[in-house]
Amino acid sequence: MHTLLINGDFLKPIVVMEQLEQQDKGTICDFDVDVEEGLLVYKISMVNVETRKMSKYQYRALDGVLLNEKSSVYSSDDIGSVSAAKMLQAKHMTFSALVALAIEDQQGYLTQAELDHDLSISYLELKILNQDSKNTIAFDIETLRPLPLLKWD
Repeated sequence: MHTLLINGDFLKPIVVMEQLEQQDKGTICDFDVDVEEGLLVYKISMVNVETRKMSKYQYRALDGVLLNEKSSVYSSDDIGSVSAAKMLQAKHMTFSALVALAIEDQQGYLTQAELDHDLSISYLELKILNQDSKNTIAFDIETLRPLPLLKWD
């Protein structure tokens, strides 16, 4: 994956997220980069708390073309993401804006970002890949600051 990311022949994840946020009434709750058949693919999940639906999208990273879309009623496994999405909505903030804020001082490539709620804290968990390592950080949605107790490498 690192080799494909270094080549740079792809749309930035934030661009694809912003486009989806403009098209859909839900809140993105999960982003993941995957390699399928030698191509970078962005997998994005979006929750709509009003309709109780979870939509999953796959985009080709090269040009942002939609490859697949599925929608279903969200389950009890999604409650952490749903709670964090509600907090994000209450802050009148988009997932892409939260991700941009969380990674502004980070070096490397965003490979995963997920909303979660645990221990009464709604947060964004991110994975950043650089040539030396893969770092995981947590970013508090309420305070819009990194969570030092949940930061690890």
